[in-house]
Amino acid sequence: MSGALDEPPSAHRHLPPTVHSAGDARAFVAETLRSWPVPAELAEDIVLAASELVTNAVEHGHGEVEIALRLTGGVVRLSVRDEADAEPVRRHPDEHSPRGRGLALIEAISAAWGHHRAGSGKWVWAEFRFG
Repeated sequence: MSGALDEPPSAHRHLPPTVHSAGDARAFVAETLRSWPVPAELAEDIVLAASELVTNAVEHGHGEVEIALRLTGGVVRLSVRDEADAEPVRRHPDEHSPRGRGLALIEAISAAWGHHRAGSGKWVWAEFRFG
């Protein structure tokens, strides 16, 4: 976590691309948000979003996964990076499909989301507003 007085609070962690990474991300995000003035209900949404984005990075990306949080004013930005160049695809599953709803969920619970390339990979981000 950053500690400089003039920098917004931030935290990041590198995760291996394993089935345990989503759980590790949930724990990291929950612990970080407890130390920030983020409402508990919003923190639950951010933890859920972290789980979804890290799961997508592990399942559809490749290489190490990085998760980052930044608090600027009343906005928490959650970002997840993987080493795949492919852009995230918001799917439109039918009611019987057991998968494919992650980005639709991110869109529903966040104020905004998107992605950008980062060298040999990409960051997928979501913003959550409060206050």
